[in-house]
Amino acid sequence: MTPSSALTLNELRFSYKSQWTTKQFEVLKGITLEVGEGETFGFLGHNGAGKTTTIKCVLDLIRLTSGAIELFGVEHHHPQARQSIGYLPEQPYFYDHLSIRELVSMYAHLSGVAHRDVPGAVSTALGRVGMEQRAGDRMHSLSKGLMQRVAMAQALVAKPKLLILDEPFSGLDPIGRKEFKDLLAEEKEKGTTIFVSSHILEDIEYLCDRVSIMAHGELKTVLPIAALSDHAHERFELFLEKEEEPRELSGAKPQEVLQQNLVRYVFSDKKDAESALSQALASSKHVVSYGKVRRTLEELFVELVGGKE
Repeated sequence: MTPSSALTLNELRFSYKSQWTTKQFEVLKGITLEVGEGETFGFLGHNGAGKTTTIKCVLDLIRLTSGAIELFGVEHHHPQARQSIGYLPEQPYFYDHLSIRELVSMYAHLSGVAHRDVPGAVSTALGRVGMEQRAGDRMHSLSKGLMQRVAMAQALVAKPKLLILDEPFSGLDPIGRKEFKDLLAEEKEKGTTIFVSSHILEDIEYLCDRVSIMAHGELKTVLPIAALSDHAHERFELFLEKEEEPRELSGAKPQEVLQQNLVRYVFSDKKDAESALSQALASSKHVVSYGKVRRTLEELFVELVGGKE
C-alpha cells in the first residue's frame, strides 16, 4: 500500500449462510481496490452486486470472511481508523423525536468534535445543505428529500478526510441533485477523499476521477473517467434534416429522430463518417450537425454488466 492511499481493499471476501439451509452464499469474491487520498472514486454496480456489503465491511458494520481493509494505513477494525470518516448510508434512519439541530449535534459529539465547537459545526453543516432555517423542525416532519439533506449534514459535520456515500442523490429533486453535486465538488477542491456509490451515472461521470464497475460480487473494471474517450471506442454522428425517404450513407442506416424531424447516422470509422458528410453536402442535404461522440459511462456499464441487470 502506498502512503497516499485513503482506502485499500485486498482480496475482500464475504459469505453468509442461508437461514433455512447450511448453504454458503458468496457475496464478495476477492475485491482488490485502492483509492488515493484526495480522489473522488465512483463505486458502481447493478442491484445486488455487493456495493453496500463492501461499504459495510469497510465500516466494520459486518465482519468480512477474509481479506484485509486499511483506512489511511490503519487496519479498519481499529476505532481510530474510522475517526476521519463521514458516512451517508443508502437508507438513513434517525430518531424521529429529535429536532434536526439536536440530531446533527449528536453526530458531531459522536464524531469527536470538541464540545465548544459543536454549535458552529452544526450550523455550518446545515447551512451547506440548505437546512439551517429548519434546524428546529422534528425529524418525523421531513420528506425523503429533506431527510437526505440532513443525512449529508451529519456526514459532513466533523469535516471528515474520507466521505463514504451510498446513493447520496436518492430522493432528491433536480435542484437538490445540483446542490449536492456542487457541494461534493467543493469537498473535492478541499482535498477530501470521496467514495461514492450511485445509480445516477451522469453525476458520477461529472464528479469522479476514477470508477469501478461490479457485477455479481466481482470487479469488472477500474478505469479513469478520461479513458471513456479512448480512440478504440470513438464514434461519429451526423444529423441531417429528415427527407421523405432517408437513405443509407457510407453503409450507415438512418435513425429517425421523430420529435426533432431529424435523421441520425452513426459511424465507428472516421473515414466513413467524412465520406458520408461529403455525400450529404454534395447532394445539397441540409447538415444540422457533425462531430465525434465519446462513449458514455452508461454505455460502458451496460456493456460490462448486461442490459438485464
